[in-house]
Amino acid sequence: MPKKFILTITHSTDDQDRSNAAIALAVSLLSEEVDLIIFFIFEGGLLAKQGIAETIRGRNFAPVADLFPMLLEAKVPMFLCGACAKTHGISEADLVEGVKIVHIPTIAAQMLERETITI
Repeated sequence: MPKKFILTITHSTDDQDRSNAAIALAVSLLSEEVDLIIFFIFEGGLLAKQGIAETIRGRNFAPVADLFPMLLEAKVPMFLCGACAKTHGISEADLVEGVKIVHIPTIAAQMLERETITI
């Protein structure tokens, strides 16, 4: 049985190095065949909005524009904090395909059975 992780991503355009590193880590975890969920919260919530991930270019990492499609292709479950969606004015229509808006209790339940990594 594969290890289970939830990767909580807290940055996007506000800290492109951390944001890019988080997406690179997610792709690396996939190559290890883990059971992965991604949770976007705080400024990281912007990555769930169409068109934002493609603009992230951290230093010394492959650009998010090259990495993010790998997560989509692998159909990694991705969730956006509901409160953060409101904060950033992100509606269901704005979401990257496959991202769902959820509330904290949904993620808390997932955390009970997964190791949590926060970047």
